Amino acid sequence: MGQKIHPKDERIVQLLQQQGLIKREVKTRLKSEVYRLQTDEIVKINNYAEHFGLSAKQKLIDEILDLRRETMISRLTKAQVVAL
Repeated sequence: MGQKIHPKDERIVQLLQQQGLIKREVKTRLKSEVYRLQTDEIVKINNYAEHFGLSAKQKLIDEILDLRRETMISRLTKAQVVAL
C-alpha cells in the first residue's frame, strides 16, 4: 500500500508537471528540495529531541517540511506567473 501524499505535495506535483516535468523528475525534485535534510539540520533536530522528546522531534521535522513546501509552492507559482 502506498504512502498518503501531503496535500501541499500534490500542489507541488501539479505545478512541476505544468512546467513539463515527468513523474520521476517530480519525485526527485520533491525528495531533494523538501525531504532531504542537511547534516546541520539533523544535528539540531536530534539535539532538540534530547531535550524535548520524540514527539517534539517529529513536530519540528513536520514544521521544517511544511516550511519547505510553502517555499517551493511560492517559488513555483511566481515562476509560473512570470512565464505568462
